[in-house]
Amino acid sequence: MIKVSVIIPFYNQKKEFLKQALDSVLNQTIKDLEVICIDDGSDNFDCFNLVSEIQKIDKRIRLYKQYHLGSGSARNLGIEKSKGENIMFLDSDDFYPDEFCLENLYNLKKQNNILIAGGKHLIYDGEKFEEPYFNFGDINQFFSDKIVKYENYQFPWWYWCFMYDSSLIKSSGILFPPYLRYQDPPFFVRIMEKAEYFYAADFTSYIHRKSDKIYTMTKKMALDHVQGIKNLIIYSKIHNLDKLYNLLKKTFFEFDVVNILVKIESISVDELNNIKESIKNI
Repeated sequence: MIKVSVIIPFYNQKKEFLKQALDSVLNQTIKDLEVICIDDGSDNFDCFNLVSEIQKIDKRIRLYKQYHLGSGSARNLGIEKSKGENIMFLDSDDFYPDEFCLENLYNLKKQNNILIAGGKHLIYDGEKFEEPYFNFGDINQFFSDKIVKYENYQFPWWYWCFMYDSSLIKSSGILFPPYLRYQDPPFFVRIMEKAEYFYAADFTSYIHRKSDKIYTMTKKMALDHVQGIKNLIIYSKIHNLDKLYNLLKKTFFEFDVVNILVKIESISVDELNNIKESIKNI
């Protein structure tokens, strides 16, 4: 059986970024893997053609195309098509820090008989690597080569740092919700809670590229972002994840994510005030 399936959705990505992402996977010391690339309805064929050309040389690559339904939907397609014992998710402008990353995570999962293993991440701005800025406490304290109970962790972001047992995902039916934005945290929280425990490795397992572009949202994307936060607040309340619940409330109200979205594009203040009021009533 294939050891690892790496799922990479892309949409109008820069070719050089996607090429770096693919190289970081294909050069891994663990060779028994597959790379599932999903074109999420890009407006041009630059990246599709790039993957097609590399696919001729390396048959571990599998390429699919769908209408523009969002990266969550694309990842769900990748999960459906995957044949690996484990699954990892890689954004098309990010990359792995070294060629040993997947093998190290795979071995940790095996050695500790655990369903999820992951490490820390660094942010790359095109010139230098930096540790992420933590608004809500330094979660790197958990990553000291030990098994961690998610009940003690309760952090909802940075799902791409982890390797997941494919049987866990497929048997649970936990997938990415159909949002155009904020589809990652609901998946991550649910799959972590299902697993209960994960191995927290004391090494960097992911490089996240810092975007240099001014990002704008359509009304649909912004409303999906808010809906994702709202649903996760409800989920954390129902499942008694108090630390997560308070963290999400702090994110939504004290740091006023909603007003940030108002400034980005196309949602009226009245619409978002109604959403804020509905969340306050939860």
